[in-house]
Amino acid sequence: MKHLLLFTCLLFVPFNLVSAAEFNNDDALQGLTATRAVFDINQGNPDILALRLQLIKKTYQQLSSAGKNPQFVLTFRGKASPFLTAGKTYIDQKDREKKLQIEKLLRYLNRLGFPLEQCAIAADLAKINTNDFLPYITVVANGYTSLIGYQNQGYALISME
Repeated sequence: MKHLLLFTCLLFVPFNLVSAAEFNNDDALQGLTATRAVFDINQGNPDILALRLQLIKKTYQQLSSAGKNPQFVLTFRGKASPFLTAGKTYIDQKDREKKLQIEKLLRYLNRLGFPLEQCAIAADLAKINTNDFLPYITVVANGYTSLIGYQNQGYALISME
């Protein structure tokens, strides 16, 4: 019985050591005082879209905690577009609750001062009236043009399909 107990305890030791380790991004962030990123978001699965937005929030919090002054721009196109609209017109009924969660995350990110841009071309292709987007979403003529512009201003491209 003692051997079984000892064996069981030893099984969990490596997991405890790994979970106790401190992870960091010190090498990647060395010498930076500010971090700029543009996120290309084209995800139509509401669960994955919400997860992506949560990851952006977590990334912001980690960079802020590290004193790296995160400056983010979120650009939306394609299948993500219906989840940026006001009301329930452009999504399936089964996705309404998840859409509310997405809107809450979008409001949070907008309050941080991050521009949230929606591609007008993507809206047109999805037959979304550009007046139907949430009031804090800026509709731009061409999302690709925004991505090009921000990258040329020194923003790192983060693709989130």
